[in-house]
Amino acid sequence: MNHSECVRELIAVGKGLGFHATGRSHGKMYYMGNPDCVWYYKGPAERALRKIAKGDRYKYIPLVAFEVAATEHEKQLRGSLVTLQLLNAAASVIVLLGRSLEYQPYLRKLAGRYSHVRYRIWTERDVSELKSLAKKQAVQG
Repeated sequence: MNHSECVRELIAVGKGLGFHATGRSHGKMYYMGNPDCVWYYKGPAERALRKIAKGDRYKYIPLVAFEVAATEHEKQLRGSLVTLQLLNAAASVIVLLGRSLEYQPYLRKLAGRYSHVRYRIWTERDVSELKSLAKKQAVQG
């Protein structure tokens, strides 16, 4: 799986699970950080949540943000962590693919220093498991 395929899968899974899932968004709001994929809350409580988060310029509340790293090294991975931190989603995930997998131990140590943000480090296997879970949920629902 390459970067683009992974992002497409994450968007499809997010939509399948009922989120407002998007890829990179452009515009003034994102000039400091632009994750590869974001799952926003979309549901009956969204109006109340937007009122609570007044001041945020999001149409929806960002719940999960994803950065996909396929060829990134240490410096770019630090940038990915900052991008996720700037969005301030409830959970943030960096998916390591390809050459970036060798930096998993480094990224775990680095993410540990950002203890105030919920970071997860995934691989292609985690994305596939999430896709399977979403399919099972769709069949049951």
